[in-house]
Amino acid sequence: MSDWVVPEPHAVIDVTVDDDVMLSVRRHGNLASRCRVLLGHGCGLAADAYLPFWSQLAIRYEIIAYDMRSHGYSSLGPLETLNVPTLVRDSQSVFRTAQSAFGEKPTVGVHHSLASVVALHHAAQEPDFAALVLFDPPVRPTDGAPDDIEAIGQFMARAASQRRERFDHPHQLAESLARNPAFQLVPPTTLELFARSTLVEDAEGWRLRCPPEHETALSQWTFGFTMQLPGIIGRLPIPVKVIGGDPTVPFSFLPTVDMSELITVGYDFVPDLTHFLQVEDPEITATLTIDFLESQGLGS
Repeated sequence: MSDWVVPEPHAVIDVTVDDDVMLSVRRHGNLASRCRVLLGHGCGLAADAYLPFWSQLAIRYEIIAYDMRSHGYSSLGPLETLNVPTLVRDSQSVFRTAQSAFGEKPTVGVHHSLASVVALHHAAQEPDFAALVLFDPPVRPTDGAPDDIEAIGQFMARAASQRRERFDHPHQLAESLARNPAFQLVPPTTLELFARSTLVEDAEGWRLRCPPEHETALSQWTFGFTMQLPGIIGRLPIPVKVIGGDPTVPFSFLPTVDMSELITVGYDFVPDLTHFLQVEDPEITATLTIDFLESQGLGS
């Protein structure tokens, strides 16, 4: 596709949660599907940025795309609320709202990075999801130590704190992302989509929807909660599929906790792809998602 255009949603709901924060929830996809997909995005990003991936799921499934607080179309949350427990409560509120507003359906969580951590804690607290598909969370079979988790968390927090906040035009951000080694496999048209999805226009130009200090706060707290995941993922009474980037190439999550049980729960990686694998190769990652869901009796 020469240019990605997010389709008009079937419905939009603004969900107000604690601290009067508004979460933007959009309904897309195949409304006749008997299965619903709840999408979660990475830190500093937005659900619309993953359109190349979820547009393929939308042919078969109903899609609920929502932005976490301080991201995308959702409103900013107070800095002190930017932590995993708050995001888990937000996720539960979005889930309940979608079931109430659109009718109850088996719902699958399809999440990336930070949202994967949130989804696992959500699933541990509430039996909401029929299954989870998690893309490159900070968990995989490895000998990673707690010090590694702390180091990568602090590194990402420092990087976020130094992020440029204002741009003259979205194309300026897209050009900046193109020079970032972490985005080298993302097509230029998708980088333009990333820029449009993560910037908002104001009287002075364009600014990040997720301010650097908000992304920094989340980065500082997220990785500590991965330490609890070994006690969660193996106990979940639902199918879980973890799909990672290639662990032999840069910019996949390598430092992490020991998650050897993922071998039996369901772990796979896509050769030659990295942390942003859903938009680096949306066709193969969408196919892997659909194949897994159908294998669990969760077809369209």
